[in-house]
Amino acid sequence: MNGYERIKNTLASQATDVPPVMLHNFMPAAREVGISMEEYRNNPSKMAQVHIDAARKYGLDGILLDVDTCLEAGAIGVPVIFPPDRVAAAEGAASDDIDELIEMMSPDKILANDRIKRYLESIHIMKQQVGGEIWIRGNCDQMAFSLAMLSYGMQQFMEDLLDEDCEDKILELIDRAYYVHLELHKQVSAAGADMTSFGDSSCGPDLISRNMFLKYSYPWHQRLKADLEKLNIQTVCHICGNLDNIVEDVAGIGYAGVEVDYKTNIANAAKVLKGKSVVFGTIDPTGVFYTGSPEKVEMETKKTLEYFGGSGIIIGAGCALSPMTPEDNIKMFVKTVKEYK
Repeated sequence: MNGYERIKNTLASQATDVPPVMLHNFMPAAREVGISMEEYRNNPSKMAQVHIDAARKYGLDGILLDVDTCLEAGAIGVPVIFPPDRVAAAEGAASDDIDELIEMMSPDKILANDRIKRYLESIHIMKQQVGGEIWIRGNCDQMAFSLAMLSYGMQQFMEDLLDEDCEDKILELIDRAYYVHLELHKQVSAAGADMTSFGDSSCGPDLISRNMFLKYSYPWHQRLKADLEKLNIQTVCHICGNLDNIVEDVAGIGYAGVEVDYKTNIANAAKVLKGKSVVFGTIDPTGVFYTGSPEKVEMETKKTLEYFGGSGIIIGAGCALSPMTPEDNIKMFVKTVKEYK
C-alpha cells in the first residue's frame, strides 16, 4: 500500500496497513536542500521538487503544499512583504474604506495573480511526477473571515466587529471574501491536488468568542462544505489554537478533514470528530518536533495514536514546522508511526 492509497482509504473510513503520515513541512524541506524562501515561492519546479524529495526521504504518505498565508490577500491588493529567507507576510490593510475593500474582493484576481499561477503550476508538476503514489494536498490560504481581516487590518477589524453600525458592511465583506476563497479551491483542485485545505485561524477561540464564530464565520464554513461537495472536492479545515469551545460546531460541518492544534484537548476531539471528520495533526510543532528530543517525539506520537486507536487520523504536526526542525525528530516520528501496532 503506498501513501496515496493509505490517505485515500483513511478518508473513506477503510483499513490501512499503518496510519498515514503528512507534515506541514515546506520550511524545513526547503532549508534541507539549501533553497531560500525567495527561491521556493518564485520557482514552481523547485517548489514541487522540495516536497517530492522530502516525502521520499522520510517516507511521508502525503505532501502538504503551502507557501505562506497571504496568497489570496496579495492577489486582492493587501500589501505583502517578501523577505528572502522568510515566508511572505501581509503588512497593513488594503484600504481604510470598507466599500473599497468590498469592491476589491473579486474572484477574477485569483485567476490573474502571478504568485498563484506559480503555485498552481507546482501542483501540476507534482501531479505529473507522483500522482497516485503520494497524496497531494494543496493549501488554499485563508477562509472568508480571516481574508476579510487581512484586507481590513487586524486591529481595526476587531474593533469594528464590536460596532453594531459596522455589522452589515463587515458581513458583506466576509461574503465577498468567501467567493475569492472558493475560487482558489477550484483552481487548486483543477491543477491536480487530491484534496484542498485552508486556514481560518482568526476565527478561533483564541481571538473571538464562540458566539462571534457562529455569527461571522460558521455560516460560510457550512457553505464551503456544501459548495465543495457539489464540486467533488474534499478539504481540510485548520483553525489554530484551542478548539475546545467550538470543536462540536466544527465537527457538525462534516469536512473530510479537520486539522487540530495541540492546544486542543486531543482525547476529546478524537471522540467528537470520530465518524464525522478525519483528524489531521495533532502534535506540537515547536515543543515536540522542534525543541523536543527524538524520545519525546516518539512518546508524543504514540500517545496521539492511542487517542485514535490508530485509525481516523492522518498524523502529523498540528501546524507548520519550524525551518530548523531536526531531521532526527522527523525520522523518529515516521519510524514510530510505521511501527505502530
